[in-house]
Amino acid sequence: MSKSEIKENIEECGWHFLFVFDPNGEHEDFSYSVGLEEKFDHPEIIIFGLKKDSAHAIIADIVEDIKSGVKMEPNTKLGNVIGGGFEVMFKPIISSAYKEYLGTAVDYYGREFRALVMFWPDKSNLLPTEKGCEVTVQDEALAIV
Repeated sequence: MSKSEIKENIEECGWHFLFVFDPNGEHEDFSYSVGLEEKFDHPEIIIFGLKKDSAHAIIADIVEDIKSGVKMEPNTKLGNVIGGGFEVMFKPIISSAYKEYLGTAVDYYGREFRALVMFWPDKSNLLPTEKGCEVTVQDEALAIV
């Protein structure tokens, strides 16, 4: 994906979507946005452990909220992000993880930008940051916040 293709998507839709997967299955799949910082002065969003279509739909919904002025506040449980009465939490990604996990965005921006990992809950509405959470596909994400 070239920088100009990413730029076109951002100009057309307000953001660009990337899905990253490990064909060897050693790392969790993850997805992230590019363009939110540029268009809406909002951190990029990265989500681990969801299928491509699910992650795209969630980020697209978040972008619609951001377009209407909603800010995804970090380190706070938020409802009304994914529906179903479930809560999520956004946490800032550590700077040392940007190149490995957000490489395309790093190359696109060529400068510092912000990014938040969105943690989603298990069936009991427990987040991976909470004791007893049954979702383990976000363990890698916990290591980079």
